Amino acid sequence: MTGKLALTVTEAAQLASVSRPTLYRWMKLDGFPVFKLGGCTRIPAQAFALWLESQVGGEKRA
Repeated sequence: MTGKLALTVTEAAQLASVSRPTLYRWMKLDGFPVFKLGGCTRIPAQAFALWLESQVGGEKRA
């Protein structure tokens, strides 16, 4: 994905090609991978990639 262990909200939104407000809505969903580190919100990169894949059903495209 990016080589980073954790992403900022802005980085995650850019990777998913969505707006920051959309990412903040996703963060409220059960099972969305997010944690607080001090006062910073971070999204584990690998868990985010898996979460995104699960949202599209992991469909294989020809």
